[in-house]
Order: sequence, then structure tokens, then C-alpha cells
Amino acid sequence: MSTNNYRFVDNESINNTLNKITNDIDNMTTIIENNVHTNIEEFYVGWKKFVFKENIINIAVGMIIAHSFKNTVNSMVIDLIMPIIIGLGVGTNVENLFVVLKRGENIKNRTYITLKEAKEDGAVTFNYGLFINIFFDLIFVTLCLYTALRATYKIKSNLNKKIMKKRLSNN
Repeated sequence: MSTNNYRFVDNESINNTLNKITNDIDNMTTIIENNVHTNIEEFYVGWKKFVFKENIINIAVGMIIAHSFKNTVNSMVIDLIMPIIIGLGVGTNVENLFVVLKRGENIKNRTYITLKEAKEDGAVTFNYGLFINIFFDLIFVTLCLYTALRATYKIKSNLNKKIMKKRLSNN
């Protein structure tokens, strides 16, 4: 075996190479850090412009109000309207009105009293009571929303008329 196949390098050459690699890594790290910082800053500025537009804030406020309004009307339907309907002849919780299309596996000679009981047994049911409940909810939500918007527009119109009269009387 001959020693000509191997190249011997001195320590100074190795140190120079390692220093060059270290400097290259430092330079690349600085470039990456600057790019990441710039990208994050651009993203934040764009996000801030988008989020704090007047329209977006109005939409967010509208969604919060709509959610509260929906909960109020939902409570009105479930807690006030449906008990009246139940009292007028249905005689049960409207949600428990259903027809069994296919019996479950556990109950053989007994009828299901509640929809929950039928579902737990694995029965296939036609849930017309849930539909009635959701339908009444829809009707009353739209009715209340229409009434609230109509009143709001009427108040706004009256205010605009007063403002116009005031401006005309000042001229």
C-alpha cells in the first residue's frame, strides 16, 4: 500500500476551512433571520390592515349581535311558544314526536317513549317533531328579525327627517 493515495492536510488548513464554513453559516443564518423577520412584519401589517377595516369590525359586531338575537329567539320558541303548543293538544315535548321506521335491536315488544330512547336502541326514526321545532324557530327568528329591522329603519328615518328639518330651519 502506497501513501500516495492519501492527502495529508495541516491543522492550519483545517482551521481555515472550518472558519470559512462557520462564517458562511453565520451569514446564511443572518439572511434567513432577516427574511423571516421581514415576512412576519409584512404579514402583521397586512393582517392589521385587514382586521381593523371598518367593514370587518361592523361584520364582527353584527355577528355577535346576531348570535345573541338567535339565542333570544330560540329561547322564546323553546321556552314560551312550544309549551303553549304542547298545552293545546300535543301533550308531549314536540322534539319527541317521531315515527319508528325500523325497530332497534334491544326492545322487542315495547314502544319507545322518547326519541333519545329510540336512538340509543339503534332504531331508525322519522323525526317530524324536530322538524316542527326547527321550523317554528325559523319562522320566529325571521319574524323577530324583520320586526327589529323595520323598527330600526323607522327610527333611523325619523332621525334623518329631524336632522334635515333642523338643517333647513338653520338656513
